[in-house]
Amino acid sequence: MNWQPVEIVGGAYADDTRPWTSQDTVNWLPLRAERPGTKTAWILRSPPGLVPFCETQARPVRGMHNAEGLRLVVVGRTLYRVNANKTVTALGTIPGVGRVSISHNQTAAGNEVVIANGQSGYVYNTAANSLVQITDDAFPGSRVVDFIDSYIAGVDPYGRFWFISDTAQATQYNTLDRQDAESQPDKIVTLIVTGNQVLVFGERTGEFFSNTGQATNTFARVDNVSMSIGCASPYALARLDNTVYWLGHDGIVYRLQGNLPVRVSTSALEGAIADLDWSNAFAMTFEDRGHKVFYLTFPDGQTFGFDVPAQEWHRRESYGLKRWRINALIRWGARWYAGDFQNGRIYELDWDTLTEAGQPLVSQRRTAVSHADGNPIIVDGIKLFFDVGRSGAANDDHYTSIRYSDDGGHNWSSAAVESIGGAGEYQTSVEVRQLGMATERVWEVEVSSPAKRDLIGASWLAGVGQA
Repeated sequence: MNWQPVEIVGGAYADDTRPWTSQDTVNWLPLRAERPGTKTAWILRSPPGLVPFCETQARPVRGMHNAEGLRLVVVGRTLYRVNANKTVTALGTIPGVGRVSISHNQTAAGNEVVIANGQSGYVYNTAANSLVQITDDAFPGSRVVDFIDSYIAGVDPYGRFWFISDTAQATQYNTLDRQDAESQPDKIVTLIVTGNQVLVFGERTGEFFSNTGQATNTFARVDNVSMSIGCASPYALARLDNTVYWLGHDGIVYRLQGNLPVRVSTSALEGAIADLDWSNAFAMTFEDRGHKVFYLTFPDGQTFGFDVPAQEWHRRESYGLKRWRINALIRWGARWYAGDFQNGRIYELDWDTLTEAGQPLVSQRRTAVSHADGNPIIVDGIKLFFDVGRSGAANDDHYTSIRYSDDGGHNWSSAAVESIGGAGEYQTSVEVRQLGMATERVWEVEVSSPAKRDLIGASWLAGVGQA
């Protein structure tokens, strides 16, 4: 028998028919080699952990925004400014408990930051350092807000129309600057600006609007351009990689290509979310070190991430939870910051930290099915290739557990626990021997060490036995 590669690296692709596929990738980021000469074509990279940056007395984090370097966050019923010295300054009250949508424009003296809580709207003026509610009679309240061509765009809370503010005036509105859904009479759910157009999603359709330059009725629908795909939630969409990703009303995740929806979800993911509450799903994005990830969280379920360069899905979980604890994610300068849904903490994402605020960051990979077309396989060993020996001298948790299933993931063997190398042990071999006989096998690798633990690949020592 000779050592043969095992397809250890992949995405999250588990199906109800487990013997067909029970693949899963949790808290690892699939990364494809871009040049020849690498040890394997893919690795599973450890994601950045969470380092507490500052904390408020309220909860939860409802939304975050970068207003040209000004760090703003809504936690509980309060709008805060996050300061460089890791303190926060309360700026005023934003009623409600649900998610907020935030955008901003530019004025002669600074910015007007608009916060929509689903029913009403508020404007924080950076020059005057004041937070006021929008009281213009022409402002109906808003589900979401976005910025285009010096206007703030919003959606009526009842889905009857979408609208814009006056030019560079976030507190002033005109009832003549409202647009209905035109291609089909469905309620408007949300909108997002893409390029120089506003993409307006209804319950079953999507339409594009562009600036006509007129003083009123400023935006008009782009003729003969519409989609028969709506959006499932006001917050389940985001800009990423020069386009838009969103959860469609049909439970499929799409990417906008030109003016057309292109499916990026898989049947496995669509099955996994079929019974979840789509109406409360929300999206976030993350871009760093070659990764561009569209994250989609279902508060009653899980968090799924689509990495655009890898074209693979993975999952994020926080310790003791089914979902990732992050409720908002934003870039400030060269760093990424996140807000917690359970408390008022703001975290800094750090590639060198493999915990979440001191809690374990547990990574797991369930592999594709290895088999020999129904013939029995004698498994003499499996060998894993980690980035070993990167543990700190004081870390006594530098181990991985390995187990396997011979029935598609219904039942599992006892876990074998192996070292991934203490401090400086760069030649550590992660190997388990004498693993029995099977007609098919799925491997599960799990590691919670706070040390670097990128998974590079695997091989197994196996041969076909007598039937």
